Amino acid sequence: MTIDTDIGFRQPPRRMSNSRVNKLLIRKETASRFLLTSMFYLMLWRATGMWYGYPAVFGEGSEGGDSLLAMKALLYCQIPLLGLYICLEPQRVLFYFKSISPLVVVVIVSSVCSLLVSIDFGASLRGLAALTLFTLPPLFYRLKYGSAETFRAFSKFIIAAAFLNLAYIIVFPRFAIMGGSYAGMVKGLFYHKNIMGQFCAIGVIVLLSFSRPKRSLTWSTLIKLPTIAVLLLLVLLSRSSTAVVMVAAGIGTIFAIGIVQRIPGTFVRGGVLVGSIFLLGFVVSSLYLGLAASIAEGFGKDLTFSGRTNIWEQLLPLVYERPLLGHGYGAFRQPWVMEEYVNLAFDARSVHNTYLGIALDIGVPAMLMWALFTFTRICKKIITEQRTSKSLEWQSKEAAIILLVLTGGMMEANMMLAPNVLWPIMVMALPLSSEHVVSRRKAYRRR
Repeated sequence: MTIDTDIGFRQPPRRMSNSRVNKLLIRKETASRFLLTSMFYLMLWRATGMWYGYPAVFGEGSEGGDSLLAMKALLYCQIPLLGLYICLEPQRVLFYFKSISPLVVVVIVSSVCSLLVSIDFGASLRGLAALTLFTLPPLFYRLKYGSAETFRAFSKFIIAAAFLNLAYIIVFPRFAIMGGSYAGMVKGLFYHKNIMGQFCAIGVIVLLSFSRPKRSLTWSTLIKLPTIAVLLLLVLLSRSSTAVVMVAAGIGTIFAIGIVQRIPGTFVRGGVLVGSIFLLGFVVSSLYLGLAASIAEGFGKDLTFSGRTNIWEQLLPLVYERPLLGHGYGAFRQPWVMEEYVNLAFDARSVHNTYLGIALDIGVPAMLMWALFTFTRICKKIITEQRTSKSLEWQSKEAAIILLVLTGGMMEANMMLAPNVLWPIMVMALPLSSEHVVSRRKAYRRR
C-alpha cells in the first residue's frame, strides 16, 4: 500500500478552469463596453454643447458653452473614465498608439512644441487638453467596434438630438431663435446656428441609406425617414450656407465614391480617382463656384461663405512671421488675440478658415502634414475593396464625411484639430479598417 502525498514538494500552479476564464473575460468586456459607451455619448453631448437657455443674441453669456459648469463636467469626467479604460485594456491602447501614422506624429509633436512659443500658454495648454479628451473616446470606440457599430450608435444620438431640437424650438422660441445681427435664424439647443447647421448636415449623410430598399418597412426605416426630414428642416431654418452646401456635396460625393469603388482593380480605381480629382477641380472652377455664389447670396453673404475676406488679408502675413511652430495651439481662438491682430469695423471672432487657423497656431509644416494625411485617407478609403456591400456603404460615408469637413474648413474655422462639434465625427471616420480591431487580441491572451 502506497500513499501519494505532495508534502515537502513544491505544488505546481493551478490553472483556472475554462469556465472561470470565460467569466472573467465576459466581465472585462462588459466593463470595457460600459466605459467606452459612456465616454462616447458624453463626448458627443459635450461636442455639440447642447443646453437649455443659451442667450438668443450671439456673444452674450457663455462662450460656446465652455463656461457652463455642466459642459466642463462633461469634459473633465472623461479623465477618470479614460484612466479606468486604459487600466482595463492597456495592451490594446498601446497597440492603437503604435499604429499612429508618422504624419499624425508630426502634427502631435508640432502641437506640443507650439506651447514653447505660445503667445498665450495657458490657453494653448487648456486647448490641447480639451482636444485630447475630444479625440480619445470616439477613437477608442471606433477602433474596437468598427465603423458600422460606431455609426449605428452615433445614429441614435442624431435621432435624439433632432427631435429634441425640434421640440425646443416649438416650446422655447425665445431661446432657440437668434436675435441681433442673426435675427430670425434658428439655433435650437446649440450655441450658434452654424453649429446646428453643420451637425444636422452630417446627420443627414449618416442616416441616408444608399442601398436597395427592402420590401418590408422596418422600425429603423420608419424612424430614420422623419428624422432626415427634421434634419433638413433644421438646416434650412439655421440659414447656414455652409450646411446647405455640405448636404448637397455630401450626397453627390457618396454617389461618386460608390461608382469609383465598383470599378474592378485597385490600379484602375486609383487612376480613375486621380482623373476624377482633376475633373472635380475643373468643375469647381467652372460650375460649382457659380452655384456656391448663388447659395451664398441667397443667405446674404459673399462667395467666401463668411463675409470675412478682410480677416484673411490681415492674418496671412502673421503666418510668415512664425512658419514652423506658429503662435501656439489655439491662440487665435482667443478673443483678445483676434482683437489685437485684426482691425475691422466689426468684431472678428474667428479666422473663418480652418487651414489658416492651423498654420497660425501650430505652423505650416503641421498644416501640410495634416492635409496630406486626410487626403491620403480619403484616397485609401475609396480604393480599398470591401467584403460586403454594407462595409462599402460605410466606407463611402466615411470618405464623404472627411471630404465635407475638409471642404467646410475652407469656409469655417476650427473644423479640424479643435474641440469642435465636427471633430469627434471626423475622428470616427478617419481609421482605415471598417471592421473592429482584433488582430492582436488573441496574441495578448496567449501571453
